[in-house]
Amino acid sequence: MRSREWSRRDLLRSVGTGTLGLGVGAAVYRWLDQYIVGTRSADGAAAVASVSDSGADRIDLTEHTSLKLVRGVFPPARLESLRSRDDVAFVQPDHTLTRVSTRADGTEQTLPWGVDRIGAGVAHAAGATGAGVDVGVIDHGIAVSHVDLAGNLADPNAESNHESWIDCDGCDLPWGDDLGHGTHVAGTIAAGDGDGGVVGVAPDATLHALKVCGGAGGCRASAIVEAIRYAADQEWDVINLSLGSRQTSPALQVAGEYALEAGVLPVAAAGNYGRPDSVGYPAAYDEFVAVAATDIDDDLAGFSSTGPEVDIAAPGVDVCSTSVDGYATQSGTSMAAPHVTGAAATLLADGDTPADARERLLETAEDLEMDDTNQGAGLVDVAAAHGYESDDGAVERPRCPS
Repeated sequence: MRSREWSRRDLLRSVGTGTLGLGVGAAVYRWLDQYIVGTRSADGAAAVASVSDSGADRIDLTEHTSLKLVRGVFPPARLESLRSRDDVAFVQPDHTLTRVSTRADGTEQTLPWGVDRIGAGVAHAAGATGAGVDVGVIDHGIAVSHVDLAGNLADPNAESNHESWIDCDGCDLPWGDDLGHGTHVAGTIAAGDGDGGVVGVAPDATLHALKVCGGAGGCRASAIVEAIRYAADQEWDVINLSLGSRQTSPALQVAGEYALEAGVLPVAAAGNYGRPDSVGYPAAYDEFVAVAATDIDDDLAGFSSTGPEVDIAAPGVDVCSTSVDGYATQSGTSMAAPHVTGAAATLLADGDTPADARERLLETAEDLEMDDTNQGAGLVDVAAAHGYESDDGAVERPRCPS
């Protein structure tokens, strides 16, 4: 197990509050006073929990890291005493992360242009389809009844296959999708190769919904940490996080460490801030594979965050995939990340370790002749990662099914 040192700058930045401007009132005040405290000892966790104003939730990460996390409500004066404890590693707001995508309106099966561009069709023809690999989608949930996903969705009747940390508005199942974002991500990863609809990068992988975001779009950092731990404890293989924040989050970093130590590869969207040195969290942490977005002309998407933390690029503009009520075209690094998650799933199905899969994806990525801060290692290439000759030519954008 690796030891972790938190920099003073990270700790100071992590205690800043989230976006304000909400209006005053007790409910809002208490919402803003929710924090995650990382502790190095059982005594420290107990002490932190004992001074929370509203009870406390504990997230034990000690199986693969050195930390226990405590989520609670702490007024500002009490936070200073917590920070002064030798066994407290960090204190951060339990801030909200958001999806990093935008939606556009939009009976033969469609191979979306992004899936085609990264050589997934070549890999499918050679039998690289992600069979036997479990993928956790940490997002808004997955639409259980979608015809393109039902065959690859882990048995909905098995309680441990899916989980939710937030209520789903109007859904038949707690982990259903009340926005469409998680369903879109899931389709790019593993929409089944059947009759009609769309096909994903790893069309035989098994999907697990880990719902941390509500229909309004907010996703609590503490819920994401719990979802990462859940996937790792279930011994799944790869997780996708198409969400992020400008705020640092030591809790998410240690959760990424927990995943890696447990043998799970975490992939995250770089962010849609469209400026240099703007990669969001958790993608900016080394534990996560940070994915930037490109368009059909192999140019960097104008919205894509850039910076030295970018590991790899993938298609993220006008991506057609599944939605709650059919199909939709969306753009964002949210759409780029699942291309890489699906690519990783095909390698993990061949027996690669998470470290090996990551290394192969980076080593075989196609150089788009951009700065590394824009593309990382280059455009993900599934075919090349498997040792097949990929078709790097231009692709067409087929009509998204209605």
